[in-house]
Amino acid sequence: MTRVYKSMLLAILIVTALACGLISNPLSGAQNLASTAEAMASAIPSGLPDVSKYLNPQGKPATDWNGIPIMSQATAGEEFSKSTYSYRASGVTAQDVQTFYNDKLKALGWSSPFSAQGGSTGGLMLFTKESQVLTITITPADQDLVVLLTLQ
Repeated sequence: MTRVYKSMLLAILIVTALACGLISNPLSGAQNLASTAEAMASAIPSGLPDVSKYLNPQGKPATDWNGIPIMSQATAGEEFSKSTYSYRASGVTAQDVQTFYNDKLKALGWSSPFSAQGGSTGGLMLFTKESQVLTITITPADQDLVVLLTLQ
């Protein structure tokens, strides 16, 4: 009987240890997840960048920016950094802008691996050439369209 008693006691200890492990692992997993979320939240800058300035570019529009053509319908344009330029265009649709850049950039050797057309409400286009990536964001603003060019 002693042997059976020892075996049962050992089995109870093993089951208890496993049960404790099953309970503590999800708790420590939740604690780890909370710690990760807290670390990520503290790494995010407290103030997000103000992108509203891109919707209201000031100044005379350029004819091209960093080798990227600007539509002749542009009424105002502004470079915000070495990698960001936006302009307003009047009398054009989002489809006009998309057609313009598809034609002009492909003729300049750019390829377009991605395009998300938003109909009359805007769209997003992505072009690549060698190691450069150009993102074109088209969005309505008042009666015009704003075209944001981001070159990486």
